[in-house]
Amino acid sequence: MVEKRTFVFVILATIVWAGLASAFGGYYYIQNNYNAGQLESAQNSLNKVASDYGEAARKYDSLSSDYGSLYTDYSDFTSTNYTTLMPLLGTLISNFFQNYTAVFSQVNINESYNQLLGDYQKLLQNANVTKTDFGNLLSEFRDVFSLSVIRELGLSISEATSLSVDVEFNYGNGTVDWLNETNVPLGLSLFELTREIAIIKYSYYAYTEPGHVLVDSINGKAEVTNPTYTEGYSWIWYYWSKSDAKWVPGPVGCDAWLLENGSSYRWNYEQWTYP
Repeated sequence: MVEKRTFVFVILATIVWAGLASAFGGYYYIQNNYNAGQLESAQNSLNKVASDYGEAARKYDSLSSDYGSLYTDYSDFTSTNYTTLMPLLGTLISNFFQNYTAVFSQVNINESYNQLLGDYQKLLQNANVTKTDFGNLLSEFRDVFSLSVIRELGLSISEATSLSVDVEFNYGNGTVDWLNETNVPLGLSLFELTREIAIIKYSYYAYTEPGHVLVDSINGKAEVTNPTYTEGYSWIWYYWSKSDAKWVPGPVGCDAWLLENGSSYRWNYEQWTYP
């Protein structure tokens, strides 16, 4: 638990450092090129980032402390029935929802939270809650909580910083669309960007990771499979590796891949066979 907490803090600190460094670079550029009113606006953005980070840290510390207390109770529990700990977990989930509502507009967090809530309510109906079942639910909460902390901070920083990326859609029939130098906020995933710039349909798989989303259709071009699911056409995403000078297949779900400044991405409609 301590290692997990430390890991989250390291990520938070890294994101804030990168965001503030980029924003301060923009500050001095503006200072040389724009008027005092724009300077003030830039400074206000930086102040808001710092303020939002302080609030994010406060919320994280509070909920992390509650989670730590519950985890200790779980670890030290001597009975075989963990039903008496369920109300404490219910309170923790409720407090999490109240504190992180802002990030629930992101589909992967919203779906993950609903899955967590559904699993909790289902387990609540059991007269006997085993250690394994309760431990799995605790782990599920921890994962959703950690992701929400990072995404909330990313959203606050995005107000002061942005990224520029290139996106290609290859429809497999000779038609290729490029969206060059697309400006996006820091902290956005490839899935979220694709939703903004294209008309898509997708499936959500709660128990796959990392990433839960499979894109089924882009701009009306839908995946096709044969009845035995041994062959078909699907949308596969790639990123351009500058070090290898080639397109590399996405190693995770598109909703688990955060965009990088100056990077290029490709959605390819292509044939596959299995096995």
